[in-house]
Amino acid sequence: MRNEPKRWGPGPNILSPDSLATLRAALEQTPLIVEHWFYYGGRSPERRVFEDREDLEAYLRAHTKPGDDIWVWRFDALCGNDNTLTHGKVPDADGNVPKGGAY
Repeated sequence: MRNEPKRWGPGPNILSPDSLATLRAALEQTPLIVEHWFYYGGRSPERRVFEDREDLEAYLRAHTKPGDDIWVWRFDALCGNDNTLTHGKVPDADGNVPKGGAY
């Protein structure tokens, strides 16, 4: 549904070949954080992390509608060990956590 008073016209297109090429290239290096805003506030925005270009492109084609606003960030540029809000491990029944791990 197009709301004409909102002045529809040419603008950034997340499904353009250039945008999709940018997303594909970035996904070869890092996961992507995607924020999907629904046109006209149809519902709260969704946030997802994608590691696979086919999954991302399928999401964009199947779950978006004209007017939706898509914002994308590189996971590696935003989520580092030096800028976490908090960090911790899940304790066992005695409240202990491992000193190391496979991570």
